[in-house]
Amino acid sequence: MKVTIKDIAREADVSVTTVSRVLNNKPDVGDDTRAKILKIIDEMNYNPNSVARGLVMQKTHTIGLIIPDISNPFFPQVARAVEDKAQKLGYSVIFFNTDNHLEREKKAVELFKSKQVDGLIVSLSLGNEKILKELKSTNYPVVQIDRSVLSDSYPLVSIDNKNSAYQMVEYMLKKGHRKIAHISGDLNTTTARERLEGYKKALKNYEVEINNDYIIEGDYTQHSGFEAMQKLLKLKDRPSAVFAANDLSAAGVYKALFAAGLKIPDDIAVAGHDDIDIASLLRPELTTMRQPKYSMGERAVTVLLRMINNQQIEIEDQILKTNLIIRESV
Repeated sequence: MKVTIKDIAREADVSVTTVSRVLNNKPDVGDDTRAKILKIIDEMNYNPNSVARGLVMQKTHTIGLIIPDISNPFFPQVARAVEDKAQKLGYSVIFFNTDNHLEREKKAVELFKSKQVDGLIVSLSLGNEKILKELKSTNYPVVQIDRSVLSDSYPLVSIDNKNSAYQMVEYMLKKGHRKIAHISGDLNTTTARERLEGYKKALKNYEVEINNDYIIEGDYTQHSGFEAMQKLLKLKDRPSAVFAANDLSAAGVYKALFAAGLKIPDDIAVAGHDDIDIASLLRPELTTMRQPKYSMGERAVTVLLRMINNQQIEIEDQILKTNLIIRESV
């Protein structure tokens, strides 16, 4: 026999109205009651007619997540948090990987709009401001995650990238390094630009001259870290330390140094950013800045669903803290 909403209400000892409010993600239902009802729904394998419910409520109970690089371990961890949080609140998530291509970002937004998802969590590149302006003109719910494109239009869930990079470079300076190179991320992203700013600010504050030969643009990949380190090793006055914009490119730095027969940190110190799983698996273990990846994903969903449900929300950025993780590579 097919399970009905009345069966769920009877089992949970609540009204049909309360179950309906949970199904439609309405406010004014306590967290414990909501969790209890969702558990019973799962146990009884209740599957409401989402199409019909969507037509009535003008909602599909799906959200779109646009991420730039699924092969970068940072983003799957964020995506996992988004999916976990969304499912707890009765929403499904559709993913789109853009490979950091502007046209694919545009295609992703168009696709999600055609699928009538209720809102978007996006990580876009600079140059696609027009997309967000168009979405904003129709009051389409959007939360930016990790990267900001239009800072004054949609809320951002991220970290203080400039300060995070500053902390890492300051640590390297205090360890006695003065010849510190930086392998940046893709400078079409705000994260890469801000980390580069933090790197320069630390050197300036410690009265260390900025050597432009020590700054090489990468794209957050292991391959770009490898190639950038090879260029640095060809310099007559090579650096004594390297700050890579993320852990994946730091892994590429390791590969280049080992290929050259050099030791870390004895010959050249290396630091990364993000603290993905690989950071503690490298040998020597990588010193890095830990991002609260899971919390970022959860926060993004919370903010987006408040926007979707028309709750009062000020457009405020959610800037989370990073932590310096000292290991063996500096």
